Amino acid sequence: MAAAYAALVSLARSLEQILNLEQYVDPLHRGKMVSLHEKVDFIVDFLEDYSDKHQHGTLDPVFGDGIRKAAHEAQDSMDSYLCSVVSADENSSSVNRCEMTLDRDLNIALERVGFILEEAAKMDMNSSEDLRPVGNYSCTPKINAKKMVVGFEDDLNSIKERLYEDSAVLQVIPIVGMGGIGKTTLARTAYEDSIRAQQFDIYAWITVSQRYQRRQILLRLLHDLKEHIHETSGLSDAELATRVYQKLIFRRYLVVIDDVWSTKTWDDLKMVFPDDGMRSRIMLTTRLSDVAVNAGSCSTQFHQMKFLNEDQSWKLIREMVFGQESCPLELVEIGKKIARNCRGLPLTIVVVAGLLLSSDNITEAALWENVSENINSTEPTIARHCSKILCLSYDGLPLRLKPCFLYISAFSEDSEIDASKLIMLWVAEGFLKPSDQLKCLEDVGEHCLEDLVGRNLIFVSKQGPDKRIRTIGIHDLVREICMAKAEEEAFLHHVSSTRNSQMETIANPNRRLSIHCTKNRQEWRILDSSVRAVLLFRDIYWGPILSLCCRRLHILDIPLVTWHMLADEISTFVHLRYISFSFNYTSRPDAASISKLPNLQTIIARNTDLRALQVPYEILQMPKIRHLSMDTCLVLSCPSKMGIIRESDLQTLETVINFRFTDEAIKMLVNLKKLIAEFHVSRAKWDDLNLNNLVHLENLQELQVYVSKFPKFSMIWNYAFPISLKKLTLESVPLPWENMSIIGSLPSLQVLKMMHIDVDEESEWAPIEGQFLRLKYFCSSLDKLVSWEVEREHFPTLESLCLDGARWIDEIPSGIGEIDSLQLIELRNCSETLVNSAKRIQEQQHDNGNDAFEVRVHGSR
Repeated sequence: MAAAYAALVSLARSLEQILNLEQYVDPLHRGKMVSLHEKVDFIVDFLEDYSDKHQHGTLDPVFGDGIRKAAHEAQDSMDSYLCSVVSADENSSSVNRCEMTLDRDLNIALERVGFILEEAAKMDMNSSEDLRPVGNYSCTPKINAKKMVVGFEDDLNSIKERLYEDSAVLQVIPIVGMGGIGKTTLARTAYEDSIRAQQFDIYAWITVSQRYQRRQILLRLLHDLKEHIHETSGLSDAELATRVYQKLIFRRYLVVIDDVWSTKTWDDLKMVFPDDGMRSRIMLTTRLSDVAVNAGSCSTQFHQMKFLNEDQSWKLIREMVFGQESCPLELVEIGKKIARNCRGLPLTIVVVAGLLLSSDNITEAALWENVSENINSTEPTIARHCSKILCLSYDGLPLRLKPCFLYISAFSEDSEIDASKLIMLWVAEGFLKPSDQLKCLEDVGEHCLEDLVGRNLIFVSKQGPDKRIRTIGIHDLVREICMAKAEEEAFLHHVSSTRNSQMETIANPNRRLSIHCTKNRQEWRILDSSVRAVLLFRDIYWGPILSLCCRRLHILDIPLVTWHMLADEISTFVHLRYISFSFNYTSRPDAASISKLPNLQTIIARNTDLRALQVPYEILQMPKIRHLSMDTCLVLSCPSKMGIIRESDLQTLETVINFRFTDEAIKMLVNLKKLIAEFHVSRAKWDDLNLNNLVHLENLQELQVYVSKFPKFSMIWNYAFPISLKKLTLESVPLPWENMSIIGSLPSLQVLKMMHIDVDEESEWAPIEGQFLRLKYFCSSLDKLVSWEVEREHFPTLESLCLDGARWIDEIPSGIGEIDSLQLIELRNCSETLVNSAKRIQEQQHDNGNDAFEVRVHGSR
C-alpha cells in the first residue's frame, strides 16, 4: 500500500506544479487537471482512513498495484506533456499534437481514477470496522529470561529500584525500545524476582499486542488475579472493569502490560487501576515513545532500552551457547567477531546462538569460522527468524509514514544519514502534506522523522545543541526488512554488488534507483524514462543516464561531476526538484542554466577544491527554490538591473560571500529560515553590506556570520537581529561585551556561539536579569573577557556551557553552578585552573542530587 500511496501523493504534487505554470495549460485542460487532482486527493484520504481502520489487514495487492500503475501513468503523461511543450516552438504544430495527446491522457486518467473510486466505495461499504483477527494473548514470555538478562544488569537494577521504592502513589514504569531489544525479557525478569511475593499482595501479566480488544484484556487480568472466569462470562465490559478495580483496591498490586501499541490502549485501561496509596506498580512495555510519555507523568520517567555493546553481546552469546561451561580459547576471537556483527540487538544474538546450537558439535572451530565468514549470507536467515517481530513495527506505521520509512533504505549500510537532506528528499518526492498545525513541509518532515524515532524504527546518531536531530541511523536488521519491503512493493530498487538483484534483472519499471556498485556503460541500458529518482553512493560512471532517463527525473543525487557531461542536458531537466552533486574547479557547473529550471526546489553542491563559485543573482528568483546549500563558498553576482522583485520561497541560503543585504534582497528573502554568510571586505566596503537590514528577515531562525581576519580596522555594525532567531553563530565579528544585551534580548534564542570575537581591549561582562530567557547552549572563547559576573537568574534555562580556548578568565563563575537546568560543561584547550573550577561545580551539582551532570575536557594548556 505504501507504493500506491506514494504514487498518488507524488501525482498530486505534479498536478499542482503544472497547474501553477499557467502559460502551458489552457482552460479546458486546467479543468480536467483540477478534477483529477480532487479525485486523487479523495483516494489518498481513503487509503489513509483504510490503513488506520485495517492496520493489520492488507489492501488487495492487485487493487494496490492498479492504483500505483494508474498514478504513475498519469504522472508520466503530465511529465511528457511538460517536457514537450517547454522545448517546442510556440507556433509549431508540435504544440497542437502535445495538447491533443494531453487531452487523451487526461480522459484516460480520469476514467481510471473514477474506477478506483468506485472500487474504494465498495470496499468501504463491505468492510467491517476492523478486519484484524483476534490475537493470542499469551501470558508467558517466549525467551528464556534468565539467560537473556545478560548485558542488562544495570537496567534490571534500575527497574527494581523503582518497583520497590517507598513512594506510596501508584507508579507506572514504561520500558521503551525497538522490537527484539529485550523489553519483555527485562520486564519478565523483574516480575519474577524472588522477593516479589514479599512486596506485593497480588500480581498479573497481560500481553496486549497490536490486536487490542478491551474485553479480552479484562478477562485475562481477572484470570491472573485468580477470579473464576465462569463467574464473569455474562458481564458487560463496564462490569468487568469494575470487577478488576474491586479486585485491586486496597491491595498492593504489580501488573505488567506487555507490548502496548497505542496511547488509546493505556487511556482505555488505566481507570481500572486504583491509586489508593498502597505503593502499587505497573510495568508497561512498548516500542512507541509517545505511549511511554502518555503513561508516565513526565517523559523522563520511562526506561529507554539501549543496544548491547560488543562485550555484552559476546557474553550473551557465550552464556547461551555454553551455559556455565567455559568457551574454548580458540573460539573466543571468532566469537567476538560474530557478536560484533550482531550489532547489539539481543534478538539477533538469540537467533545466531540458535544457529550455533543447532550443530552436533558446537565447539567445532570450522562451524564458528563458517558463521563468521558468511555472516552476510547468514543475515537473511536471521532476518527471516526476526522479521515476524520487527515487521510488526512497519505494519503499525500510519500510511503517511511508510513511504518516508522505506526511503531510508536507499542509504548505505551503517551510514549516518543527514536528517535535513532526508527531509529535503521527502519534500521533493511529494510524500509530505501540510496540516492545520504544520504548514511548512520541512516542519512536517521533521515531525515525521521524530515520529519514526519515537517508534524505535530508527535512532538518533547526532543531535544539535538545540536537541534537534542532525543525523539518524538504522539497525542493519531493520534496514534489511526495510529494503525487502521497498522491493516487494516496487517502491525502490537497490543495485549493489552484494545483492542478487542486479539492474539487468529488473522485471518492472522502477521509479527510484539506489545504486551502490560500479556499473559500466553497457549496463546502464536497462534505465528508461520510468525512473524518477537516481541516488548514487559511489563514484560511478553515470553519464549515460542523462540521455536515458534524466529529462523526467525529479531527484538526482550524484558524486563527483565532470560538469561538461551535464552541461548540455541540464536545461532539459524541467521536472527536476532536487539535485545534489560534488564538483571541482576544473568542472564548475553552469549555474545560470540551473537557475532556469522551473521546478527545482533543492540545490546541494559540494566544492572539492574550496574555491568560490560565482552564480547569478537570478537563482534567488527561481519559482520553486527552497534550499540553496554549498559547504564552501557561494558568490552571488549583482545584476545590473533588478526588474520586478518576487518574494522567494527560499528557506536555506548557505554559504554566501560578501552578500549585500539591500532592500531588494530582503524583499526576496522574506521566507529565509537559515543563513550562513562570510565577509571578506575592506573597511571602505563594510557599510555597503547593509547588515543592519538583517533585522527585517522576520522568519530567520538560524544565522551564522563569519568575518575574515583582515588587517585590523574599526568596523561599525549597529547590531539588530530579527526576534525570530533561535540559533546565532558569530565568528571574528566586532562585538564589544558591553553590547551583549542586544543578543540577550532576543526572546527565542536557544543556541549562541561566539568565537574569536574582535574586541580591542580587556572587558567585563555582567549579564542582565530578564535576558537570555530561553538560552540552552552557550559556546564561546570569551575573548579578552577578564571578569564575568553570573547569577543563576542570568541564564535560567541554560543546559550546556562550552568554553573553547578561553584563556582570559581563570575560573567559571560559581553562579553557573547554581543553574538548576545545567547538564554539561565542556572545556576545549582551557587552563588547568578553569578545569578545576568546572570540577568544583560538578561536585556541587552532584551534592544537589544532579548525578547526570557532566564535565568534559578536551585538551588543556
